Amino acid sequence: MRIARFKKLTLLLVLVLILLSFSCSESSDSTSFRFVFMTDIHVQPERGGVEGFKAAIAKVHSLKPKPEFVITGGDLIMDALGQRFERADSLYNLYGETCKLFEMPVYNTIGNHEIFGIYPKSHVEPSHPEYGKIMFSKRLGEGETYRSFDHGNWHFILLDALEITPERKYIGRVDSTQLAWLKRDLEKTGTERPIVIVTHMPFYTIFQQYKRGPTTPNGEGLVLTNAHEISKLCENYNLKIVLQGHLHTVEDIHYRGVHYIIGGAVSGGWWKGSHEGFPEGFAVIDAKGDSFTWEYVTFGWNAEIYNK
Repeated sequence: MRIARFKKLTLLLVLVLILLSFSCSESSDSTSFRFVFMTDIHVQPERGGVEGFKAAIAKVHSLKPKPEFVITGGDLIMDALGQRFERADSLYNLYGETCKLFEMPVYNTIGNHEIFGIYPKSHVEPSHPEYGKIMFSKRLGEGETYRSFDHGNWHFILLDALEITPERKYIGRVDSTQLAWLKRDLEKTGTERPIVIVTHMPFYTIFQQYKRGPTTPNGEGLVLTNAHEISKLCENYNLKIVLQGHLHTVEDIHYRGVHYIIGGAVSGGWWKGSHEGFPEGFAVIDAKGDSFTWEYVTFGWNAEIYNK
């Protein structure tokens, strides 16, 4: 009798474990994941820039659930545009070393401040082996300034949204070579997979109109000047989000099924405090299936400590 009862209890326990295992596998959605978008970090040894970046990284690690990866939105250092090699080199090294603190992969997007030596005041010649965007591609871009990757059932595209002019300035523009690559990348991705585009220069923004009036135009150094061409290219694809930087503000423009999100700035107002009322922070995005939610998360940075 005892043996029979023991067998029944064992069988019942096995059935319960099977049901629990089935329930857990059903509740955990393999298409669900969290990632962080951190833009305009402007790491520098001054103004507590390194300490602030470390505080932001610690905040990322404290999130529950923990993000599976981080995407940066450009302007990672402060800056390389008008600096001599020694300064630009030290800032790139500083950013790279600090990024080693992350407990998850980091995918970097190029911003205007990563472009090395194009301003004449840098005294850098175009013949320099790391001139312009080469410094970024060699050190942070895995040999490229634009690329794409997949995570779960989502596809991510990191754009190089900057063009260097003959006058040694920059404007927001994706060149013809990259546009051809983007077309091929979209075709390969297909029309079903949800897509995220990451760009330093915004496709669209209301910042200028809100601040200076509804008829105020955006300058070519403020936005992506051929964004409409890219939007047209993406029309028949499942583009969900365009993650944007550069303006140090927080916006979410939802138009025709696409969210154009400006993700604030980790540095706030270049490590001098908040910018236009937006404190230091980053965007946290939760993807599930082919939908998502997001929020702007601050990390309690007190810039006054370093700006007395």
